[in-house]
Amino acid sequence: MDPLDLVAVADRIGIVAFAVSGVAVGIRARLDLYGLVVLGLVTAIGGGFMRDIVISDIPRVLQTTDYLLFAIGATVAGIVAGVLGWNAPGLAMKAADSLGTGAFAATGALLSLEAGLLWPAGIILAVLTATGGGVVRDILAGEIPQVLHKGLNATGSAAGGAVTLALASTDITIAALAGGIVGMVVTAAGHTERVRLPTI
Repeated sequence: MDPLDLVAVADRIGIVAFAVSGVAVGIRARLDLYGLVVLGLVTAIGGGFMRDIVISDIPRVLQTTDYLLFAIGATVAGIVAGVLGWNAPGLAMKAADSLGTGAFAATGALLSLEAGLLWPAGIILAVLTATGGGVVRDILAGEIPQVLHKGLNATGSAAGGAVTLALASTDITIAALAGGIVGMVVTAAGHTERVRLPTI
């Protein structure tokens, strides 16, 4: 499969997962309807928007209409679930966050390859894509970004990006899948709170 086709698939997975994650944080923060929409959309497209600007591309969400439709659809679905009584349980939020992190880590790494960048840039783009939207989400919700003090999102996205880059010369589809799974598993392990980076 062409790398850009893989990016399109993984981006859509990340967009949907992160939109749900953003709405979940908004529900827990007791934001109003507008706040939930903003958090859902920012979380869904924020990291990819930053990534594309860094590599001097027009953000894909502005070029590919269904990116925005996926973000809006998942955000609305999350809000409707909240209206129907969903209280954004931690497990659902953590699962969405882990899935989105893995998917976006792979897209950041793949686009660095497409741009002809070296592997350190690929890992940076993997981390930026996978954590950028969450950082903006948490700031808007009045919290210290979670990636800075708990969980393994940055570690997971770096690991996922590294695996994608390491396997890219063999089979790009397997590389993206393996990188996404590694990013997801490491992030999920961090969400258990049994595995974490040391604090001082």
